[in-house]
Amino acid sequence: MRVKPRPRYLAVLLSIAAALVMVLSGCGQGTPVGSNATPTTAEKPVPGGTFVDAYFEEPSSLLPNLSAETYSAMMDNALYTALFVTDSTGKILPGLASEIPTLENGGISADLKTWTFKLRSDVKWTDGQPVTADDVDWTWKFWLNPKSGAASTVGFNLITSTDINADKTQITFHLKSPFVAFLAQWVDGGASPMPKHVFANMAPDAVLKSPDNLKPQVTDGAFKMLESVSGDHYTMVKNPDYYLASKGLPYLDKLVFKITPSQDTILKSFQAGDVTGSWFLDVSKKPIYEKLPGYKLAINPVNANFETMIFNFKNPVLGKYPEVRKAIAMAIDHDAMIKTARLGLATPLCTTHPKAYNPGFQADAPCPTHDVTAANKLLDDNGWVKGTDGVRAKDGLRLEFKYSTTANNKWRASDELIQQDSMKSIGVKLNIENFPSSTYFGKFLPGGGHDLAEFETGPGIDPDDSAFIAPDQIPPNGSNWTWYANKQVGDLLNQELSTADPAKRQAAFNQLHQIYLTDFPFVILYGVSDLSVVKSSVHNFLPAPFAASEYSQVWNWWCTGGKC
Repeated sequence: MRVKPRPRYLAVLLSIAAALVMVLSGCGQGTPVGSNATPTTAEKPVPGGTFVDAYFEEPSSLLPNLSAETYSAMMDNALYTALFVTDSTGKILPGLASEIPTLENGGISADLKTWTFKLRSDVKWTDGQPVTADDVDWTWKFWLNPKSGAASTVGFNLITSTDINADKTQITFHLKSPFVAFLAQWVDGGASPMPKHVFANMAPDAVLKSPDNLKPQVTDGAFKMLESVSGDHYTMVKNPDYYLASKGLPYLDKLVFKITPSQDTILKSFQAGDVTGSWFLDVSKKPIYEKLPGYKLAINPVNANFETMIFNFKNPVLGKYPEVRKAIAMAIDHDAMIKTARLGLATPLCTTHPKAYNPGFQADAPCPTHDVTAANKLLDDNGWVKGTDGVRAKDGLRLEFKYSTTANNKWRASDELIQQDSMKSIGVKLNIENFPSSTYFGKFLPGGGHDLAEFETGPGIDPDDSAFIAPDQIPPNGSNWTWYANKQVGDLLNQELSTADPAKRQAAFNQLHQIYLTDFPFVILYGVSDLSVVKSSVHNFLPAPFAASEYSQVWNWWCTGGKC
């Protein structure tokens, strides 16, 4: 892409590159954001109804990109109009942007360093101010400020300058290097522009401390905040000034996010009929949910997420002794987790790219074999000796670590017990210490308080996994919570991001997988199929394949007879 093509090849190159950037990444022009992209019935949508969603963890922020939590990003899908949005197939559709930029329409330069977003002129904030390119421009600059607390700076940290047209309906980004996944960084609510006129006069570190953090008053999405009662519920109502209001959207009148203390309580709420739907449910209860009268399971067959266990390289043992990380990887019983903890709602996987990604997925990846005997020999050969308590040690360093994940999650608790038992068999002791999601993702992981940590994540729309492992994404600059800084990984990530050629990207991903499966900064436990349940009266509800999935098309949800 750096070499200027000969004229007779240019049209072919533009066409192929546009397809690779937009289609192979799950993107396309598609249907307008307000269309019924995934209809579940031939009935005509009926307005009205309140959708009550059970969340068993509290959001730490409802401002875009200021929380790494999926729950926060999902709620942002209802509150904000993102530049681009996804549907249940993972396809990217225009939102605040009036079209998908491509090489063919001039929105992307051939060297992938210049990106132009054209904006709708009919979107306004709930205080009546228009949403303009100035908001977009201010937002990325705010996120780049380390004091903002931004969850990710991937892509935004490549911007060198921007151009805004006279009527502020177009913004052009100039990047210092090619970045094929730039558009993907702006997809869905968690990456929505923020209102410049509300926050520009605040100190960057004051935004997260402001009342707007959990009760934003100026938004531009299908819904707007009504109530914010920490620990109990968050209520949003239909935004009468939503830019698609003339088309009758959103159909629902109200959204209630009910904070429920545990998965057991969520199930009781379902059994009582008090909840309309919920996502990321306890898969151990799948047989019970399947039999609930008046409800149906909503499981997307396409999923791009995975469950991972990361190593903290700041730990004096885990960061210094690769044989310990490798032995732990060899001792993990993935099959037991899939069959016992997930009840089959998972697939074998050892890289950061499930089958949904092409390029990305590597069928012949050199996955570690579950081999306790070989893991014990590896530790023996490297001088790690078992003590009288069965825990190995060397030079005064014990193989005893804290294992942490989100609290109040039965299948993850089951994962931990399986891990604890597996590690005991090789002389590694795990001490379990879990935290509420808001604490876990908001303070614990970014603060580096973990040794071994388990959570679900995924590359997102584009197969690029920089946010997860890039050296320049180590906190406070991002969410590389391994603190693993491998220059070769950074170079390969830059390489795959510098081309729209799928073969070249796949070659780079394969090399990355080799490093991941040799140096073990993390271990992929399995690919994930998340469990959702919704009332049978709800239409057009199907979580998208990617991270902030449940609310990707909330404006299209409706209930039979206008009652949920």
